[in-house]
Amino acid sequence: MDSVTPGLVVSYPRRMRIVGSIFSAALVVIAFGGWIALPASLRAQFTTSELITLLLVLIAIVGIIMSVAMSVVRADHQGLTIRNALRTHRIGWQQVHNLVYRNGDPWPTLLINNRDDPDKIMLIAIQRTDHERADEAVAGLRRLYAEFDRSR
Repeated sequence: MDSVTPGLVVSYPRRMRIVGSIFSAALVVIAFGGWIALPASLRAQFTTSELITLLLVLIAIVGIIMSVAMSVVRADHQGLTIRNALRTHRIGWQQVHNLVYRNGDPWPTLLINNRDDPDKIMLIAIQRTDHERADEAVAGLRRLYAEFDRSR
């Protein structure tokens, strides 16, 4: 868990941010290194629109990697704010039915709304690969949910 403030849980995927940053940087270096390694006669055959397309593909790949790596979960006594890649969810504790995090799950799943057929939101910001940090974050979320549940 990244925040130790009582009544507040903030978590992000530390290892995913490190790996995503390294992979993105390596991808950019390899792409530009490959471009420079091409003979000038071959580089001259690329049109402007082809170059722009290649750059946009590179930007899209790096953007997708980094948007997932920048996922975050913030929870307080009112509820959770979950940013998974480009989508942000604001969930009140009254919508939550369960937080599932079994051995082998890559991240916890939040079950919300209809108890019989719940919607599922993956908490990508809490990664199993972060080991104790992930366990602490889930424990913090469960503690906040239990406090809400007792106050009903």
